[in-house]
Amino acid sequence: MDRMINPDTPYIEPGDFSYFLYMFLLAVAAYVIYRLRFNISRNTSLTLLIFLLISVFQRALINSWYLINDDYSLSYSLPFQICRVIIWLIIIQFFVRKDFLNQTIFYIGLFAYAAFFYPIGIHPVWHMAGWAFFILHAANVLFPLAIHFAMGFIPSLKGVFQAYVIFAVYFLFVHFLNPLVGGNYFFINNRPFFHDMNEALYVIVNLAGTFIGFITVYFIIRLIIKISKKFTYETGDK
Repeated sequence: MDRMINPDTPYIEPGDFSYFLYMFLLAVAAYVIYRLRFNISRNTSLTLLIFLLISVFQRALINSWYLINDDYSLSYSLPFQICRVIIWLIIIQFFVRKDFLNQTIFYIGLFAYAAFFYPIGIHPVWHMAGWAFFILHAANVLFPLAIHFAMGFIPSLKGVFQAYVIFAVYFLFVHFLNPLVGGNYFFINNRPFFHDMNEALYVIVNLAGTFIGFITVYFIIRLIIKISKKFTYETGDK
């Protein structure tokens, strides 16, 4: 039992068994959603409810782990890592059902992909905190896919700006919060990259890089849609 909850369990690294298993489980979950797409399209409310329950369970799971280890701290346990913010938006979306929230969840949720490819401070797949990691980031990634089938959601150019404004507010908030709580939310202080970059330039790089990332993904999606429509037209597949 201690093996599953011990906070001193070594973190995973790219190339580990857990690293590839997390990716495999994510792919399986995406495939299941795709296979169930016609059922999902007929059950929007149920789809939102399932993600609500998954999100609430994830928050209960990680906070239980903190409490079991008497390790709840304002410096890292608050819901202010970027993917934790998205999980709360998924919870809120069950009640409000606004398109701008779907847009925000999709674009800001792109950071969850990075967590799978370059995990930082993540426990193995058999660890309680590892389960919480997978559920959190998988929900970030898979919610827009499910909502695409359930509600016809498509990322928009307007959504880029809506999501970016919310991200900018979030980034500035945690930038000033971190010194107050001794935190590292959004990895602003203990950085995974650009260790020697001065603070002002690091802020600019994050804000500019995020916008470039959002807009790039938008144009990639538009290109995919255009190619898909052209292929459907040429083959007559309807």
